Amino acid sequence: MYEYKDINRLTRAAVAVLWVYLVTKFVVAFGAFYSMAVTGEPLPPGLLIAFGFVAIIFMLAMVTAFILVGCWVYRASANAHVLAGGDLSISAGWAVGWYFVPFANLYQPYVAMKETWLASHYRGDWGVGDVPALLPWWWGLWIVSGVLGEIVFLTRKDSPSFSAEAGLVSGVLTVALSLVLIRIMQRIRDAQKDTHQADIFA
Repeated sequence: MYEYKDINRLTRAAVAVLWVYLVTKFVVAFGAFYSMAVTGEPLPPGLLIAFGFVAIIFMLAMVTAFILVGCWVYRASANAHVLAGGDLSISAGWAVGWYFVPFANLYQPYVAMKETWLASHYRGDWGVGDVPALLPWWWGLWIVSGVLGEIVFLTRKDSPSFSAEAGLVSGVLTVALSLVLIRIMQRIRDAQKDTHQADIFA
């Protein structure tokens, strides 16, 4: 059903875009915080233009990262199915699809990533393996940053100062989230490469 494909280039592309995303995300969040919560005044014209330029890059990076990480999740899961012998509980398609299902998206994507990690490291013995603290940290940061994002959106008109403060915290958490995700992607890529090579030369 699935065919193993090397994810090195896809990982490198996704990681590069994630770096752009996390840097611009923090700059945008800090700019909004400084303007609304610190000075209470609009940014100077020159700084506002620069801020707008960064915001555009942020939006482009966010969309691109969304697409590339989604492709990576699918491909890494597909590879994991091959390495594990096809007995994982979540398909490669649903490893991505669960992110769009209300309520289920609070847990199922984590299960999919956990299975991908385990199969990448333990192959057919994935059911008795364990995951490092990286994965719970990644998912916890994902949930918390998502909640803060909703708070920022809901309070932006009635309480712009509070919204800016929450946005800055959300930006910091998003940076941490992105860094953890980057590390997870790199370690799964390396594990899949080593495991696949071991299968070839076994």
